[in-house]
Amino acid sequence: MELDSLRQQLCELGHYLAGRELAWGTSGNISLRVNEEYFLISASGAWLGKLTPDQIALCFLYTEGFAGARPSIETPMHRAIYCNRPDAQVVVHVSPLYTTLVACSDMQVPTDLNIENIFYLGRIARVPFIQPGTEQLAEAVGEAVREHETVILSNHGVITFHRSIPDVLMRVESFEMTCRLLVMARAANIPLNHLPPDVVEELRGGYR
Repeated sequence: MELDSLRQQLCELGHYLAGRELAWGTSGNISLRVNEEYFLISASGAWLGKLTPDQIALCFLYTEGFAGARPSIETPMHRAIYCNRPDAQVVVHVSPLYTTLVACSDMQVPTDLNIENIFYLGRIARVPFIQPGTEQLAEAVGEAVREHETVILSNHGVITFHRSIPDVLMRVESFEMTCRLLVMARAANIPLNHLPPDVVEELRGGYR
């Protein structure tokens, strides 16, 4: 697929995330795999809600080189996901309200509450707070995604990936919705009923 088309897709993804209040200001960064050598990523300081094609950098997958706009400071984290997960075609790192609230707490995010929660979140990991943009953070995320699809970045936000833009949007929105449900249930002192393990496994098997 031509780079111009992929850049446009990335812009539309950024606009959607901002329009749904899943990204705000200059927080968050998004990327798309081009092939086995390159990926595109939003530029440093770019507002995802106003992302334009000239605010997207072309980066090498296995080295630090790039062309075009200066890439996001979080580029090493995206690169680590692409290198460790060949099935990752699109990566989203955002900090929406309820997701960030959970990331700033010790709350666990279960994946056995409802259909969307079961189907779309994948396996969830959490990494401790590590300075953004560092190789240490990239290494921690790269290690986590070997066995997980969604990674909570403590006191920071979430990063996740999928095979396509619609799929990753479902994962991001399902994660934020689950975090909102958890926070509201705790505030209202409402105990949550988890589905039995055998039912969860049956549902996941049917989805696969």
